[in-house]
Amino acid sequence: MQLGIKKTHIFRKTKIMEELYKSLLSGVDTLTEQFKGHLFGMTELEGPVLMLVNGQGELSANHPSRVAFLYECPEVLSAICRQIDDGYDPCVYAVEGGCVIGTQLAAEKTDCGRFLMFLPGYLSETVQANMDLFELLLGQVQLICQLLEKNNQLHHRQLSGLSRNSTVLCGR
Repeated sequence: MQLGIKKTHIFRKTKIMEELYKSLLSGVDTLTEQFKGHLFGMTELEGPVLMLVNGQGELSANHPSRVAFLYECPEVLSAICRQIDDGYDPCVYAVEGGCVIGTQLAAEKTDCGRFLMFLPGYLSETVQANMDLFELLLGQVQLICQLLEKNNQLHHRQLSGLSRNSTVLCGR
């Protein structure tokens, strides 16, 4: 009887650890924070502004002061997101002082919202003329998101395996 109780206790600990790892390494919040951490430092202050709009429509930008117009005029942000949702992907949207290009950002299991780039000084015609280049860039951004998700899945599997074989959890 004692052995059955001990095995049940070990099984519960293992399941708790697996759920903990899953909550730490999966989900949209973890993935978007990792994504922002990797990408948001990649541009110069004078260069493009990289932005992420989550599923609730909340905007995060690497240089928020340079896209204050999106915070002050949420209708513009909503219009851009609506165009992406309606299938205009990538979306090109002219704004005062430049152009915004955006796309849906999703990995295999996680919808991360939308990725936007504000290109100061660009006209929508300039973006359209260079669309092949921008589509390549947006494809790389999508790939980064997918690789982060895969990396998290591998870490989750590795930690789950370790917790099942742990001498601390298993009492060996």
